[in-house]
Amino acid sequence: MRIADCNDIDPEDVRLTLDAEHDDSPLIELPVTDLRRLLADAERGMVDFLRPAAAWAARYLPDHATAVTSALGRALDLPAPVARG
Repeated sequence: MRIADCNDIDPEDVRLTLDAEHDDSPLIELPVTDLRRLLADAERGMVDFLRPAAAWAARYLPDHATAVTSALGRALDLPAPVARG
């Protein structure tokens, strides 16, 4: 998905398209502030997933927990979670 270049929408809005190469591709138009909020919520969700995944890896894969957690963090483009103590 990418942000489409469009001059016919409000400058405070963005238009996302699934496939900009096809004219009939589905579009989503929303305010920039909504997009920022949705992206921040998605990132929080990924962080909320990574923390218990790291705890699971530490419990069930203790010899590989650091590598597994680091690989998940890289795949999600997130830093490794900081252990709570």
